[in-house]
Amino acid sequence: MTISAYILRKRDSEGAISILKILSNKNRYLIMRTLLSAKRDLCVHELSEAVGISQSATSHQLAYLEARGVVKGVRMGKTMCYEPTDTPLTKIVSKIIKSLK
Repeated sequence: MTISAYILRKRDSEGAISILKILSNKNRYLIMRTLLSAKRDLCVHELSEAVGISQSATSHQLAYLEARGVVKGVRMGKTMCYEPTDTPLTKIVSKIIKSLK
């Protein structure tokens, strides 16, 4: 699905705004890029190391992304791990990130 198709489906600018808000933050962009390129779920501490921010800041950004439906958390014992969802919004975010590499 193209960005314009996603926006038209939403029938207003809500779709474009969601995409821009997700990608406008450097840490969210790096977290999404890392998750999308990983071949498995990544835990908060792994994402924290990969992005270079504290675990607390990583958890905060993951909560933001999860609330928008682009990642989902999976509890593994005491640890939370995350993976990208398979939603139209996630697919568009993925296409944008891949085009920027």
